[in-house]
Amino acid sequence: MEHKVQIPVDLLHHFEIPGALVSVEELKRGHINHTYIGVWTLEGVTKRYVHQIVNHEVFRDVPGLMNNMRIVTNRICRRITDGEARAGDTTLTIIPARSGESFLVDEHGSYWRTFEFVERTVSFDVCPSVHAARESAAILGRFQRYIDDVKVSELCDAIPFFHDGEKRYQALEKALSIDLYNKRSGAQKEVAFAITQRDLGGALVSALRSGRIPSRVAHHDMKLNNVLFDVDTLEARCLVDLDTCMPGTPLSDFGDLVRCTAVPCAEDETDLSKVAVDLELYQAITEGYLAEFGEIITPAERSLMSVAPRVLALILGVRFLTDHLSGDTYFRIHRPNHNLDRARTQFEVVRALARVEDEVGGWFEF
Repeated sequence: MEHKVQIPVDLLHHFEIPGALVSVEELKRGHINHTYIGVWTLEGVTKRYVHQIVNHEVFRDVPGLMNNMRIVTNRICRRITDGEARAGDTTLTIIPARSGESFLVDEHGSYWRTFEFVERTVSFDVCPSVHAARESAAILGRFQRYIDDVKVSELCDAIPFFHDGEKRYQALEKALSIDLYNKRSGAQKEVAFAITQRDLGGALVSALRSGRIPSRVAHHDMKLNNVLFDVDTLEARCLVDLDTCMPGTPLSDFGDLVRCTAVPCAEDETDLSKVAVDLELYQAITEGYLAEFGEIITPAERSLMSVAPRVLALILGVRFLTDHLSGDTYFRIHRPNHNLDRARTQFEVVRALARVEDEVGGWFEF
């Protein structure tokens, strides 16, 4: 059971926020970090901020992570200032501490950071429309275009080997060999499926290592609910959860967005009959993404776009399965066998995407 975090109110006053803290409440979403919404007031005007504890067990180099975020957000801000961004696009605004640092450490060793709350926006766990699918892909393409001139050498690996399918399979093998919690016998079908898909899991990272596709800065956590939409127009305005912005391939972002948006079911759906690809959403994502980033990606990258969603679903399924076998130490769970349920769902997504791959392949050729 998770312990209740005592919010260090005095520490929050050490961020560069004018006024007084009125209230702060937890936002209970996300697998990794703890997030709180603070309401501050100055001369009768209230403003909201996001206060967050960065999970330093997952992110071992928080200063490096925050430096990555500073580089990426500063680059997008310059694009906006120079008039190179679409009207309405924005990015996270990091509120520094009064010391000048981008984070603070409390007495328990927890890392705290603060952002401005992006007002009049909404996010979705399940895609509400074709328009939203196209918009989410378009802002991803713009995001990658805005930061495409950031040198990968400037950024650290916030989580080493995060989307490295080969490393993820090595971790799975280790968990299977140890089987510390005697869970392997209850996951035999999932283990068998994962083993048969190993070559697929390494498809993108092998293309990177061979030089077939270039290394670029990527978001690495491109779930639909990391897109903020304008509450009135439902135009996409901002990408959030920038913790994993680091060197990689933008194909992993495209693949992840298709995985979680064009297959409109919960990530932990237990009724696998509901796991199906919505081709209209998939096509909208493809069109929105290529409209914004299609002139930049190489032919080799384009040739892998149709396989990328399967790769990302498989890697995530392997990660869920590994965490289940290892005692659920990474992803927060809310019921017994939650990570095993998540793995089953993602493996079914792999199967569903495989069934339509030939049909969608031609979309990436224009």
